[in-house]
Amino acid sequence: MKIEMYTNIYLVRHAEVDYIPDEYSRPLSEKGNNDALKLTELFKEYDVSRVISSPYLRAINTIRGIAEDRGITIEIIYDFRERKIANYPIEDFISFTRQQWNNFNYCLETGENLNEVQARGIDALKSILERYNEEDIVIGTHGTILGVILNFFNKRYDYDFWKSMKMPDIFKLQFKDGNIESIINIKI
Repeated sequence: MKIEMYTNIYLVRHAEVDYIPDEYSRPLSEKGNNDALKLTELFKEYDVSRVISSPYLRAINTIRGIAEDRGITIEIIYDFRERKIANYPIEDFISFTRQQWNNFNYCLETGENLNEVQARGIDALKSILERYNEEDIVIGTHGTILGVILNFFNKRYDYDFWKSMKMPDIFKLQFKDGNIESIINIKI
């Protein structure tokens, strides 16, 4: 009997944050830190061999315990960072985001459009699939890039889906020979 071997990617949206303007060093809130501990406990049941993260502190700190529990060094992949919106604060974040999800080419002058975010996320994911075949991999990332990665595989992952995501949230993407087999939301 042949055992089917899969590559399992666990995309983890970071936990709740305390808002500060600096994207890179935004810390987890007390609730976020508690949820990160819950994630560490949850993943004790999984055969995780790699832990990868966006370079942003909130993503790293959300999955840090998973890596420490296994003695794994977190691999930082810059392309899993959150989208760049602009070089300045915007007033109506929800309207802006809705407009982006309705038109993947829309962006502000100094920001990224969702086609660009999706392309870099999918390229990074493909690189991981090529390098780490048949492994279980946790990736700490952000809501928008996670949403557009899922949207690449299934268009039902849209603006309404993005609005419904939690902090943290986990999506298991199962691949066989580089092809997506399933996407499952794992409850915390």
